Amino acid sequence: MTNRFGLLLIALAWSTLVHAGPKEDALAAYDKFFTLFTTDNQNQLAALFAPDAMVYGTSSVEVITTPDASIKYFAGALSGARGETKATPFGRTALQLSDSVVVISGKWQSERTLNGKMMTAGPSRLTVVMQKRGEKWLIVQFHSSATPQAAP
Repeated sequence: MTNRFGLLLIALAWSTLVHAGPKEDALAAYDKFFTLFTTDNQNQLAALFAPDAMVYGTSSVEVITTPDASIKYFAGALSGARGETKATPFGRTALQLSDSVVVISGKWQSERTLNGKMMTAGPSRLTVVMQKRGEKWLIVQFHSSATPQAAP
């Protein structure tokens, strides 16, 4: 009986250690964005965004507030470069505001092969607000902009 109780305690402790928290789950959803960003599947990319998300992309003139406009923006963001472009996040940090809201800030850059030469764009900076809705972490606010040059 004592052995069973000890095994139960070990199992409970182990499950607590391997369970990711809200911050880790939101970061995993954030990473999925970069995996899908350079593919031609805008529907999968759009599924990462809440229907009422606000999107201010690097080349957006206005804030995008509808799913159709978001799909159109991301479809054109790397037009002609899909399949040969890679987007890489780095330098990210996350702030958990609640069990269902996490803010992530970081930088990202894209690498593109053009005429056999590797071209790098960026880094750009990015702020994303992730919200857990049901069982999914969705992007509810997205802002990407060019990183300014450092002052001399």
